[in-house]
Amino acid sequence: MTTQDILTAIGLIGIGGLLKSLIDYLISSKKQKSESQQYFKEERYKAILLLCYALVNYDKESTSLVIQRPNLDSREKLYSEINAEWTNMVLFASDKVLKAMKDFLESENKKSYNELILAMRRDLYGIKTKIQAKDFILEKNDK
Repeated sequence: MTTQDILTAIGLIGIGGLLKSLIDYLISSKKQKSESQQYFKEERYKAILLLCYALVNYDKESTSLVIQRPNLDSREKLYSEINAEWTNMVLFASDKVLKAMKDFLESENKKSYNELILAMRRDLYGIKTKIQAKDFILEKNDK
């Protein structure tokens, strides 16, 4: 082995280490961005579901809603807030969630709310489930 071969081998090892560090950095950066996006989506979906729940159960929830969000003092303002959330969801929600949200806004009923829950759950976690919208109905509370 010549001196030139030895220097080439040392250079390749150095470049290999540099490339590995660069690849590790890119993977780590992408993972951190993905985790941040997932956390943001979870937080938004939670808030949106609570607003939708308040709309579907407005008669029972209006008092506590006004205490926590004084600006939402009517059904119309609550609906407007949820509609604005739907507009914002265009940036991060899946197509199925956007369609489920549209259906909810058009019907404002428990069935479409439960479908929205399932769409968000699948979007967040990719859960393959046999649960259906009807499984979220509590017969005791919905009579």
